[in-house]
Amino acid sequence: MSFSSETKKSLSEELPVKRCCKKAFLMGILTYAGIFSREKIKLITEIEPAANDVTELLSELYGIKCNLYVSERKNSREDDESTSAVNSYKITVSDRKEIAKMSADMPRGSISLYRVNKNITDGRCEKCRSYYLRGAFIAAGTVSRPDSSFHLEISTPYKNLGADTVDLCTKAGIAPRLTVRGSNYVIYYKKNSDIADFLAYIGANSAGFDYINESIIRENRGLANRAVNCDTANIKKTVSAAAEVMSAVEYLKNNGLLKDLPEDMKKTADLRLENPQASLAELAELSVPKLTKSGINHRLKRIVEIADKYKRGIKA
Repeated sequence: MSFSSETKKSLSEELPVKRCCKKAFLMGILTYAGIFSREKIKLITEIEPAANDVTELLSELYGIKCNLYVSERKNSREDDESTSAVNSYKITVSDRKEIAKMSADMPRGSISLYRVNKNITDGRCEKCRSYYLRGAFIAAGTVSRPDSSFHLEISTPYKNLGADTVDLCTKAGIAPRLTVRGSNYVIYYKKNSDIADFLAYIGANSAGFDYINESIIRENRGLANRAVNCDTANIKKTVSAAAEVMSAVEYLKNNGLLKDLPEDMKKTADLRLENPQASLAELAELSVPKLTKSGINHRLKRIVEIADKYKRGIKA
């Protein structure tokens, strides 16, 4: 089962308690279903608990009896590790009189039902909005595995429904983006933190924690990589500086100029020749008397400067 399917299944396993939340949850599913009109309702899902939720809520809230068909097909989803057959659940209501039992909770004066019903989502109950979005995600949403990429979306062919849903999410403090893909309007999130917030808001806490954990793993991995890169850069810098000093000291030695150096710098130059791989801290420790790392670095820089002046014909 794919990560999306697992998430939807977990969201469908427990119905809301309050009646208003049940209505919001059901409307979220139906609004994003295949067909939702005053003449017909049709929903197809691979999530058995979701199909059971719809049939149960239609009966409990409105006394509507629906037809439920189960069919089997071969699994062809790339993001699903299972190779077994997958059941598909189709729910239909074709009797207009049955659908009319929902009329009190349907938008008035509008033929299209593909809008977010604000009478249901903007009530006094703070949970209704999250349950509506939960239903919308179950019906038409997908979410990638957090260890592969960061992407969550809900798609609909209806422009107004897409805009309404963006507005609903924004009011909830989890503003998404909206784009057009072919004939569909896609509400989506690409940042892992936004996806985690949305999943937590609709009650998919386990999936949300998976995104948070993956974010922490990637951040730590990034910090480790930056640390390695920083260490590598420092090593290169140290090696380059040491090579420059060695070149300067060897130039002075080969040209019989070491004897002209002040005694303290001559000792430091000899120390560098004897310990070409030593770090500044190690050279400082080997000096007699002992020097600080800053002190040894200052002497080595002066040696490089003196050698450079000799090379340019300037008396040091």
